[in-house]
Amino acid sequence: MKVCVASPYPLDELKGNSVTTDRIVSILREGGIEARGAHGFDGLPADVLISLHAVKGADAVADFREKMPHGKVVVLITGTDIYEQLPSGSKKGMACLASADRIAVVGEIAIPSLPLGFQEKAVVVPCSLDEVSERAQPQEGPFVISVVGHLRPVKQPFLTIEAVAQHPEWENLEVWQLGEALDEDSEKTARAWEGKDSRYRWLGGLPREESLRRCAQSQLTINSSLLEGGANAVLEAMAMGVPVLASEIDGNRLLLGEHYPGYFKPAELSERLHEILTGKMDISLWKSLADKRLALFSREKESACWLELLETLA
Repeated sequence: MKVCVASPYPLDELKGNSVTTDRIVSILREGGIEARGAHGFDGLPADVLISLHAVKGADAVADFREKMPHGKVVVLITGTDIYEQLPSGSKKGMACLASADRIAVVGEIAIPSLPLGFQEKAVVVPCSLDEVSERAQPQEGPFVISVVGHLRPVKQPFLTIEAVAQHPEWENLEVWQLGEALDEDSEKTARAWEGKDSRYRWLGGLPREESLRRCAQSQLTINSSLLEGGANAVLEAMAMGVPVLASEIDGNRLLLGEHYPGYFKPAELSERLHEILTGKMDISLWKSLADKRLALFSREKESACWLELLETLA
């Protein structure tokens, strides 16, 4: 079986979809599958196309269907698919789902959010991580909050510094923003915050190992996304033992569990941070809760699910 895994972004970019593409290719090769990654469909012979993102991957699926009419298509759904673009009526996204033989989702929590008529195609394939060797080693000195992820509005990247800026008395604190700015407004806003608040540091897009090291040095990491299918940055923090304060959305609940105490609504972030900084909320307990969840997202589990799914398409 030949499988092409198509990312909507170039594979040399540090975006989550490209990272996921590399991981799936590696997993399939380990399972004896002849797999390759591509930016869109590369036109080479393939029995199966695994396309990331129903909307952004729609052109790849259409191209594959035209060139490989007897091939099978798996669409791996993302958070912005489920919670933003499909509900808004994307015709490309709906056509892509209609063309798919299977729709892969990272957790059962996502299935009810799929458009009616497509839920019966859904198959759960939990995400996993490439090996993380770093372990939490908070640096001495200021209380460091890391915010990991490329800067774009759906991630609400500046929610943390906006909350911190309301409290000039939090002097012994730093916010480290890790990620590339994906639009001009985000870059301007990051630069502006650097000038307005000395506690804010924008470190830009970093290689994965450097990003992991920086996150491991922080006492707390915050995921403030409005929409998320299950962030690599959250899983990485869980694996390293860095406490995660996360927006109360399905993608974060998928990873951290329904009863995780470290959730917040956007208006509550300042209050949550006050509780943490004053010791009213004990984040040291969060590591053991995250550890119990990690087994659900092992590479072995993801591998078994992908191989079983491909076997049904053979």
